[in-house]
Amino acid sequence: MRSIIRFLVAGTAALPLVIGAAGVASADAVEYDHGTVAAGEDGAFIHGLASGASEDGAYFAQQFLYAGTEGAGYFGELSWVYGDNAGHHEVWSAAGEDGAATGHTNATAMDEEWGDDDAEWDDDDAEWDDESDHESGEDD
Repeated sequence: MRSIIRFLVAGTAALPLVIGAAGVASADAVEYDHGTVAAGEDGAFIHGLASGASEDGAYFAQQFLYAGTEGAGYFGELSWVYGDNAGHHEVWSAAGEDGAATGHTNATAMDEEWGDDDAEWDDDDAEWDDESDHESGEDD
């Protein structure tokens, strides 16, 4: 149980570092972060939240982690707007005596230049134009 709690605390401590590395922080930006940690004989709970905005964009991120006598779980989400691009990502997982499950939701809206890739999809023939990444020409 102690190793799970240490893992959860380390994950929460790393969230502000990840957000700061994204380059949103600057002298002309506003930021907010908040963290909550609780532990007792029945388990532990952590919530971390960070958000910020600048003239280039804005972001919001949060994560919930718990571990207890009945199992453990995680939920995290990140939403951002940067220039003409925006996105939202959620991920969750849980495990207990009855099994485990995980899932995610992802949505993005990107301008054409930001989302360019060497392998472009051709809707007419439903095959990859550049087969270097997909040698068979089919989805993996």
